Amino acid sequence: MAKANRTTISIPIEKKLELERKAIEVSYKTGKSVTWTDIVHYMIDNYQSMAKQDLIEEEEERVPK
Repeated sequence: MAKANRTTISIPIEKKLELERKAIEVSYKTGKSVTWTDIVHYMIDNYQSMAKQDLIEEEEERVPK
């Protein structure tokens, strides 16, 4: 069985703790176990395009043409 290619990301502990709190909230409200990494994967899968556009707009505002 082939393993999926993976990489890692380093985030400050404060951000991880924030994500853990969000996962606990989701778990409590849904009755399903959710981990902080589930939250991160969901954001990557569903908000990449939005993040890209926001970064472009912020950069354009910062450095007017």
